[in-house]
Amino acid sequence: MCTLDDPLFARIHTVCDRPEEMWDAITSYKYGEDRSWADVLGRILVGFLDDRREDFERYDLITTGAIYVGPRAQRLWDYLSLILDAAAREGPHWPFAPGLIAKSGPTARFLGISPQARQQIAEGELRAALSVPEPARIAGRRVLVFDDVYSEGFSLREMARVLLAAGATEVAGLVLTRRKGG
Repeated sequence: MCTLDDPLFARIHTVCDRPEEMWDAITSYKYGEDRSWADVLGRILVGFLDDRREDFERYDLITTGAIYVGPRAQRLWDYLSLILDAAAREGPHWPFAPGLIAKSGPTARFLGISPQARQQIAEGELRAALSVPEPARIAGRRVLVFDDVYSEGFSLREMARVLLAAGATEVAGLVLTRRKGG
């Protein structure tokens, strides 16, 4: 799915190879606000990491993609951090560190728009809104960025850009599923 010439991230790891079933769960959780899915998705995530321990032991930190939940936010809860919190309870041996990337304000939604429009948002308003508040926490580290859906990689590329600029040595993605237009 990634057609970026310069993704900045090393690779993408996908938890679920059944995108429609996972998309239904994500939709119920994220858009239907059925927060009980956080525990389920956290357990699925830890099971995936545990089953592929040799692929993931190399990462020093597992953080969330940046979510803005302040004034003017479209969604007033950080759905990614809730999943990582549940995963940390299930698998405390993994280096979960939600919130290492900050987003200073709302940006346009990616759902239901063209790839070109998503790319413009990512390279414009998203890029301008991202920062790493504590660069010392990621300097010299390999970081795995957790997100719900991977479409073309525009958001992940911008998160990789800010993490690498703050001193991370490698950035990779970890997503629940891949879905065009997600």
